[in-house]
Amino acid sequence: MANKDAMIGKLRSMLGDNAVCVDEKFGAGVVAAATASAEKLREVLGAFKDTGFFLETMCALDFKDTLELVYHLNCFEPKSRMSLRVMAGHGALVPTASDIFTAADWLEREVREFYGIQFDGHPDPRNLLLPEDADYHPLKKEFGKVHAYRTREEIYG
Repeated sequence: MANKDAMIGKLRSMLGDNAVCVDEKFGAGVVAAATASAEKLREVLGAFKDTGFFLETMCALDFKDTLELVYHLNCFEPKSRMSLRVMAGHGALVPTASDIFTAADWLEREVREFYGIQFDGHPDPRNLLLPEDADYHPLKKEFGKVHAYRTREEIYG
């Protein structure tokens, strides 16, 4: 319990109470969800690492008005999984976390490949699955025919 509670306290002090949502019932599969700016990303992820958390996974969401990165972090305590959401505008450069969490190396490569989000300072931005000369990002809504391309506000309110 010490790591989870300590991390929630750190998140509140770094990001403010409005940026952190705690759910002790674990309804969404996370005990806490936080939202940070890209400028604070490395500071927040460093705090997670210093508190004993590891990077489980990361993914991205494509909206008409923005791209959103979602980091899932966990530690070896029951019900300690947390999520960190970072907004990245289309064409924005996001700082890499590959030197903080080694797992971020491949996860960032995958997100860059499929969504086109560029990570500043990433040591190896080659494609993992697509051909080397691929000039498209298949998980972006502009790729192919998508009829449900909405803004973040339309979906989350």
